[in-house]
Amino acid sequence: MSDDKADLLRFANEYADKNIDLYELLGVDALTPKEDVHRAWRKASLNYHPDKAREKFDAAKWELFERARDILSDPNARAAYDQSLKAKLLRKQEREAMDKEHQRFADDLEARENAHRQRMQEQQQRDQEKLAKERERLAEAQRMHDEEKRRQAEAAEAAAEAAQKLEDIAEARRRLKERKEDKARRKQVKKSLKATGGIKKPPGPANGTVLVPGDYVVDVGAVKKKYWELVCDKLRAVQAVRNLQKLDVTDSQELEDAEKKMIEARQRIHEAEMKFQQDTTAV
Repeated sequence: MSDDKADLLRFANEYADKNIDLYELLGVDALTPKEDVHRAWRKASLNYHPDKAREKFDAAKWELFERARDILSDPNARAAYDQSLKAKLLRKQEREAMDKEHQRFADDLEARENAHRQRMQEQQQRDQEKLAKERERLAEAQRMHDEEKRRQAEAAEAAAEAAQKLEDIAEARRRLKERKEDKARRKQVKKSLKATGGIKKPPGPANGTVLVPGDYVVDVGAVKKKYWELVCDKLRAVQAVRNLQKLDVTDSQELEDAEKKMIEARQRIHEAEMKFQQDTTAV
């Protein structure tokens, strides 16, 4: 089979682009001369010859063998084929080098990302540990604050109790002083009556330092009461105080009110006696 020069060049470039190795097909190498190429072609293509293959004849395969023979036998076509193979091999090597560079870049990027991820995880771990320590510190501070508040509350309660005790003592002293003053007044009235010779005892109950008739009427605010009614009021007030003292009531205000009523009842009797004394002295 014979092709013209242009076709040989075209097929040479086409086979090189398709990466078809014509040297390997014929069993030769790039240094094999033209004469040896023909001998190699006859030997390699023997099994593909129409007479030999018969019904298994492959026209495309046979055509490829013939074109391989013609291209490698023609100096220009063979040079074009070799140049195309070299260019293709060079491009392949460049792509492989580029792929290696890309792979190296990808590996380097992945390594940096892994290192960055590791640093972030370590930083996150440190932050979590720091946060845990801060929470523990705040919890301890809160516990100490609560403990201090509890101590202050207990101290305030103790101070209030102490103050209340002092007030109770002061109140007890005040009441004792009032009793002493009331007793001193009565004693002074008795001394005064004794010095003036006293007053003839009028009819009626004797319930004070001055003998006052039971039906003697005095003004108690807007109400008029007899002397014996004042005496009854005093007796009821005194009994109310004694009852509370026996019961040992915890409400000091209740006892204080009862004692206040008793003192007022005694004061009204004392005022009635003084008024009666003035009235009888004037007469």
